[in-house]
Amino acid sequence: MEKKKQTEDNGQKHYTLEEFLQMERAPDVQYQYHDGEIWEVKEAAVSYNKQHYTIEEYLEMERASNVKHEYYQGEIFAMSGATPRHNWIFTNVFGELCAQLKDDPCRPYGSDMRMHIPENTLFTYPDISIYCGDPTTIDQDEDTVIQPTIIIEILSKSTRDYDRGTKFNLYRDIPTLKEYILIDTEKIGVEFFRINAHNHWVLQEYKTLQQTVQLPTAGVSLSMQNIYKGTRLAKLVK
Repeated sequence: MEKKKQTEDNGQKHYTLEEFLQMERAPDVQYQYHDGEIWEVKEAAVSYNKQHYTIEEYLEMERASNVKHEYYQGEIFAMSGATPRHNWIFTNVFGELCAQLKDDPCRPYGSDMRMHIPENTLFTYPDISIYCGDPTTIDQDEDTVIQPTIIIEILSKSTRDYDRGTKFNLYRDIPTLKEYILIDTEKIGVEFFRINAHNHWVLQEYKTLQQTVQLPTAGVSLSMQNIYKGTRLAKLVK
């Protein structure tokens, strides 16, 4: 997920919505816009600022904030919004999971569910997380849960390296995590990581619409056709 930082050439200038949309067309750069101000979106792996916060301070800030933030080892990172394609894929996947897991002990949750990893201090909001059994909350906050079974992240241009690298390393500290799925938004592609009997993470890749992603821990399957249904990517390969 991303950090946001005010662009160096912004100063105190206020921008129109049209100027913001023109800047958004620039390749490999993403911006956020609010009340005439513009921020360049960066990866969350970059420091948000040098001030350190306690977990209690972070949680208090989150309750009052309209923007989601990650927390890691005393630092706070703002997270950007999602693209229309990201939201479309999320709707496809989450809807399918809800249908298949109806009345099942494993339940899917969306990106409003805040998750904490006590083993390394990370607080974050996975795009989709599945908890088998009742979610366990932390002592400091009843709206923050721990110990997911499956995590699904929908990649963007600015977060793909973070989700594959640093964030996956942090997720591996979750003792209950069995499967980690990355869904590409720039091309047809799913990376499925699962932990095997030897406690090693193994990767299986899916690259065509004819394949089906099996999630054995939850006993569900996601066809690539349904994951990308309605997107421009699916139409391009027909």
